[in-house]
Amino acid sequence: MKRYKMNKILQFLFVFLFMFGIFLIYLGCNNIKTILFNYKEDSDIHYSVYLKPNQFFEEPFLEENKTYIASLIDYINVDFKYTANYNQMLNGTIKYKYVAIVSANKKESDGYYWQKEYDLSEDKYITLNNSSQVSISDSFKISYDNYNNIANKFRKEYSLTTDAELKVLMKIDNDSKINGVVDPVKISSSASLSIPLLERSLEISMNKDVANNNKSIAFKQTDDDAKYNMYKLAGVILVIASIVMFINVTIARYNFKSTNEYELSLKKILDNYDSIIANTSNIPSLDEFKKINLSTFEELLDVYNEVRMPINYYQNERESRSTFLIINNDVVWVYVLKKK
Repeated sequence: MKRYKMNKILQFLFVFLFMFGIFLIYLGCNNIKTILFNYKEDSDIHYSVYLKPNQFFEEPFLEENKTYIASLIDYINVDFKYTANYNQMLNGTIKYKYVAIVSANKKESDGYYWQKEYDLSEDKYITLNNSSQVSISDSFKISYDNYNNIANKFRKEYSLTTDAELKVLMKIDNDSKINGVVDPVKISSSASLSIPLLERSLEISMNKDVANNNKSIAFKQTDDDAKYNMYKLAGVILVIASIVMFINVTIARYNFKSTNEYELSLKKILDNYDSIIANTSNIPSLDEFKKINLSTFEELLDVYNEVRMPINYYQNERESRSTFLIINNDVVWVYVLKKK
């Protein structure tokens, strides 16, 4: 009987070991680590407007953030500055270039009639070798009359009422990699200066669009640490062993129960209903009673709940036979538990 109880405890234990093995396999498969890449970009544009010879302005150029007479503009000197700081060391290249974009815009709505891009420089490259910072600084002279004439020619060709704009643009593409990460960073940024065109001796102003970003990128990376393989191996062993042992213990309990069903059933009845069962050394003569045979002990319990008379119990150990009966007036209810 003790072995039967022990097997029941082992069944619960092997179920727990099975679940723990599944958990270890889950840990072994959860070998994806997150690498957080933070970066901060700062860009700035400064410009000076150089004037054609004239009798009114003595200085050769005007500083930024002023208004300018379009007909007096000779060229515009533009200074681009760009810096970026990263929280990880990078290896690879950064490609950047400068372009000028001329747009003939619609006056009454968004969009443009025509747009063309002109290269101000070739593609430039910066090599990153375990670097966490990059800095770019360049200057350009923009011929205002050249682009203004292009826009004016388009307007005259098609007799359109249009506004025109020159955008001087710095385009940056970062295609470098973090150490130990397969996927490249891939950051695209830009900074631009917008200059109105097709203005006749009127006040014009220039607008800057610069990148100042502080962002994060999360990379998912497989962790090749040996501990994850150990988790998976230990988990598989536990799962297989717990299944095999659970089956063996279950078969052992079933076999024990099959061969000891009488003893188990008797013990269950006596343990659960000891307070209402009275042991007797012999069975009285039942000839003078009306005898009702019951097929289950539960039916005898129903009788007890009705008549509230004690359940008498007699055990014939030699024949492995137990008799339970309730006597009330001239009626006796009998339930017999046999080994066979």
